[in-house]
Amino acid sequence: MAKHDIELYGRKTFFIAPDTSLIPKSYLEEFLGRGYETYIINDDYACPLQTKVREITKLYPESILYFNIDARVEGVEWKSYIRELQEYLGSSVLIGIFYLKRQNSEDEERIKTYYVRDVRIKAGCFALSQGNQNNFDSILATLEQSGAKGRRNLVRAICDKSSSVKFEHKGTGYTANLLDVNVTHFRCDLQGGADGFEIFDKIRDVALYVNGTSFMSDAVLIMKRNFSGKNLCVFMFIKRDDTPDLEKETEKKLNQKIYQIVLNENMEKLNNAFRSSEN
Repeated sequence: MAKHDIELYGRKTFFIAPDTSLIPKSYLEEFLGRGYETYIINDDYACPLQTKVREITKLYPESILYFNIDARVEGVEWKSYIRELQEYLGSSVLIGIFYLKRQNSEDEERIKTYYVRDVRIKAGCFALSQGNQNNFDSILATLEQSGAKGRRNLVRAICDKSSSVKFEHKGTGYTANLLDVNVTHFRCDLQGGADGFEIFDKIRDVALYVNGTSFMSDAVLIMKRNFSGKNLCVFMFIKRDDTPDLEKETEKKLNQKIYQIVLNENMEKLNNAFRSSEN
């Protein structure tokens, strides 16, 4: 990915060997709703963790890796491993760390001094605490400082061929192929029906079928164009009172679906790489 693409779309971020009670799935879904694309990589029997890291950096050379330096991983001594990895990867992949908050402030300072000042990790560090409601904010602040999101505000999911949009407009029913969606907009191919629409036309009770899950919302047409034989139309979600955005419960449900789509797509690639890798 070119530098300008990273600045625009951000970097995929991987939390390596985390305690998932401290970084639960709900955090990842909420990060996605804020434009951050984050994943958890566990230490399991698929292949050694070092191999997983190698495959991630091959598939996503612009990614960010946050290592849980409290995790016990066979064959890994975190200080030397991260130093060597930092030297090997250079500036392409950004490295950060996280750990369970220390009771002694001097211990915390030693950790930061070694990894930030001596090793010169580029993605920063954060400490987590059991039952601490501030964990989410601590991670989010570190992601923001590392530029993980880029200038992108929302993550878009590419929909499968079974996905569709159905609605009625001026007494005529339409069914369109749903191409992609985020929590504020969707894009579809109206095929031969786009000529009957004007920009800012409002559509009531739009039924979206996103990779097998249904959603309902009002929408307004904000863009249309013909491209490669497709009549592409971009709609913005609106509430019943015509204000922008989805109703809160629908937005939460759609965001969870988008995360599932994006997670499945990228983890399938990674799991295939893990299985076929030479340890």
